[in-house]
Amino acid sequence: MTNFKQYLAESIKEYNYKIKVAGDLSEDFGSKLEAALAKYEVKTLSKGKKTPIQEVPLDFSHLKNQAVTIFELTTMYPASVFEMRTLIADSMRLHPNQVVVRKPGEPTEEYQEEMKAKAEKKSEFKSMLQDIEYKDAPKVKADEVYGDRANQSLLKELLKARKDFDAAQFVAKPKVEQEVMKSEGDKKNSGSPIKAAHKGPVKGNPDPAGK
Repeated sequence: MTNFKQYLAESIKEYNYKIKVAGDLSEDFGSKLEAALAKYEVKTLSKGKKTPIQEVPLDFSHLKNQAVTIFELTTMYPASVFEMRTLIADSMRLHPNQVVVRKPGEPTEEYQEEMKAKAEKKSEFKSMLQDIEYKDAPKVKADEVYGDRANQSLLKELLKARKDFDAAQFVAKPKVEQEVMKSEGDKKNSGSPIKAAHKGPVKGNPDPAGK
């Protein structure tokens, strides 16, 4: 008896589907849909989840600017996705292009999820590009970008860069040439070795011979 119960439990299978319907639906659409699918012994039918209006809805590339309502369905009897789609379209008086039926784990279902994630990422990036107020841009003080303060800061940076460059050039020269350059620099700083005895004009005859 135990083996029979175990066999019976293992033989009972459930079949899961995802039903997508494009367009605006009536409030009692879910209950009517469940009644239409009664032949497959509906175990559970989730409340429809409506997506935002999309320019090109997933699974509905032929439609534009439509919302899509998604239902999760579990039945006790199997059906092909084509058979279920046809039944739903006929029973609910919908155009077949408005209905898509998927089985979880289908390659197309995984592809749709991947495309959805890419579309959301692209939409977020597009929104940032269209933000004319640059809300996400870093805050910058005006006087640090332009004006006298910015110009002085830039000049300091240029002078520092010039000094660093000259120092690097000096180090790169041979030692003998470094000594020569240093000696010339000392001469310029010290001025002429010959100095006048006193400042101001020379009074009287500057020529000691009296000429």
